[in-house]
Amino acid sequence: MKKFYVIALALISTGALASGPQFNNLSESDVEGVAKEFSANFAHTGVSAPETDGLWGVEVGLVAGKTASPDLKDVVDASGGKGSDVASIYHAGIMTRVHFPGEIFAELNFLPEKEISDITVKNTSYELGWNAGGFFGLPLDLAAGINFANSEMSFKQTTPVTSDTSLKSKTRVMWVGVSKTLLFFTPYLKVGTVSADTDLKATGSILTYTASLEDSVTNSGSYLAFGANLQFAFLKLGFEASQIMGVKRASGKLSFDF
Repeated sequence: MKKFYVIALALISTGALASGPQFNNLSESDVEGVAKEFSANFAHTGVSAPETDGLWGVEVGLVAGKTASPDLKDVVDASGGKGSDVASIYHAGIMTRVHFPGEIFAELNFLPEKEISDITVKNTSYELGWNAGGFFGLPLDLAAGINFANSEMSFKQTTPVTSDTSLKSKTRVMWVGVSKTLLFFTPYLKVGTVSADTDLKATGSILTYTASLEDSVTNSGSYLAFGANLQFAFLKLGFEASQIMGVKRASGKLSFDF
């Protein structure tokens, strides 16, 4: 598991900045766009089909991926920074998934606080769901779930404004999904709704529309995810493409499923 964790940090470091992003003269729409991309990036995913198979129902591994962030790129460009460095933002974490009698399943993702290229990030997310398809013996796995994520990113900047800036977000996703296991291949689809509350705080004046050094933003929208899991004995590989409040994200998984 320690090796998995090292890989996770390497993945999110690959696309990280050499230094923190630059924020300056942010409009209200700028903050809403950046908050939406940040929340979508760290929203929970186990890259998991909504199924409850497995000998003991325990899965542990690594989830990592990236999210398109055109709004963040434009903000950094307009603030005098290099927006191309943040055309994508990254997520990673150690994941655990278990299922219980009654076709109930739960997931936990965890990335402890780490400083990567002058940016401090941390994230914890969890999910609870029920596989009605398995419970009623349907030919398909048909499940419903709800998940929550608590995430934080902070950084220091000295140009064009000296500021310590942080983004803290709480994201909730409610979804229904379907999957079908075909030998070692399990494709799946999930649809639902998302809501996210984000707090931006700064020690410098980076906002144009208020004299305050902080603001709170609420975003909401639709959730769509499709992907597949491949299982070879205890080894499981997964890929998922999702659109969260209109933000595009891709995630992958390497795990052991018992």
